[in-house]
Amino acid sequence: MNKYSKIVLTAAILVLVATGLAAWSITDTYFGNKQGGYEARSFSMGAAGTFNDLRPFGIAANPANLTLLDQRLAFQGGALITRNEDNRHIPLYNSFDNYIDDAVYASNINFFDDYAIAGMGALQFGAFKMGLGIYRKPLLDFGGYYHEEIRNNRNTDNDGYPEKLAINKIENTGNLMQNAGVLSFGFDLLDCAQMNFGAELSLLQGKQEYSKTIRWSQWAIDTFADAVNNASKVLPNYEISSDTELDGMQLKAGTAIRFNKRFGLAATYTPKATLDRTGSIKEHREAYYNADAIDNTLTIDEDYILPAEIRLGILYQPQNIMRTWFNLDAEYVQWSQISSHYEDQFNLYAGVEHWVENRFPLRLGFQAQNGYLREVETDGSVIAKRILTPMLTAGSSFQLTSFLTIDLGFGYSWREYEAIDLFGDAYYNDRIYSGSSTYALWPNSHITLINRGWENPDKVRENNISLNTGITFTW
Repeated sequence: MNKYSKIVLTAAILVLVATGLAAWSITDTYFGNKQGGYEARSFSMGAAGTFNDLRPFGIAANPANLTLLDQRLAFQGGALITRNEDNRHIPLYNSFDNYIDDAVYASNINFFDDYAIAGMGALQFGAFKMGLGIYRKPLLDFGGYYHEEIRNNRNTDNDGYPEKLAINKIENTGNLMQNAGVLSFGFDLLDCAQMNFGAELSLLQGKQEYSKTIRWSQWAIDTFADAVNNASKVLPNYEISSDTELDGMQLKAGTAIRFNKRFGLAATYTPKATLDRTGSIKEHREAYYNADAIDNTLTIDEDYILPAEIRLGILYQPQNIMRTWFNLDAEYVQWSQISSHYEDQFNLYAGVEHWVENRFPLRLGFQAQNGYLREVETDGSVIAKRILTPMLTAGSSFQLTSFLTIDLGFGYSWREYEAIDLFGDAYYNDRIYSGSSTYALWPNSHITLINRGWENPDKVRENNISLNTGITFTW
């Protein structure tokens, strides 16, 4: 491998692993989307479920919730379906250099689905209660898909589309699965008071596949061939891909205290977990005019860090004509454990449920999560930007039988941030591949095809619409 090839591969790898946000998005190729849980009731209440005494999947939020539940035996299955819309804009200016509006140059809508299951059992011995539980769910979802068409700037006054030069794609698939065992102890105190402690051990295993491709269109290939009239001069396709596996363990400890019929307090601590990340990255670019082909492979063997999290939650049930639950959670995430480029962040979750006997419950919630957009420049410098993602939630449930309940939760989240162009414009300068002083694919010779930096970034607007469903069996 020559020195130039090493530089190209290193730069490509830096771009490949330089992302980190918290939603279903092609920007999440490295850190993925953090899955908080599959408890549809808590989801519809803003995912505020650190104190949860009603659903078995509450053990995923806090292991101490297991003995907080009234059930002796319970199972719950959950499904989460998310629609992600990603719109990338560039600003428009008039002839006086005044800003007019943002123009969408790429829009992608994709659907993602994840599934999980949990079970628990508990026994009461006087004032003492002990329980065991298990669950399996995705902890991280790496799913993401991006499609972009490159067209030239031919005049479209005749209601025709500009010619398609290339198709760019990014595909990211895989999950980090969490297989967890939960142990919990509960102690009944005076009146309705109760104290619970729980611990969780999780085995984390996952696989992630990533690919980024540039494929020239047949029109571009034919037009270029006719213009250069030289079989040795071609338009090179490009691809970089990775195939990695994750393996490790994670611990969690929690407590849940019920002071009386109206008020409860809970807390969890998840220490930093270091996973093994192994695999390979491959880069391929076809040869052209005055450049050899690139075929590089790099082995990956590194640590993958999940930062420590501290979460506090309260439950308040006021005395009114309706049965009301109000949950509020605050979370502290130690992002600085991953890198000095990050700062620790706080997240907020809140929700309320109103329930009238023989009526459907009404659940409303809100959450605000902080994540990071991380860009690594070709010179190795790191740019980290904090991204806020708010979400509004709602939901309800209905009971089919005395032991079978179905919960539904809906969520809408959005975020806006600036990012570097995913595919630099310089690659589509066909003069590089022909050695000519004029374009073969672009009708206007005065344009300059260069890569845009932070002086002219993309503006990205995303939104997610989520459906969370759960079915619970209790005995």
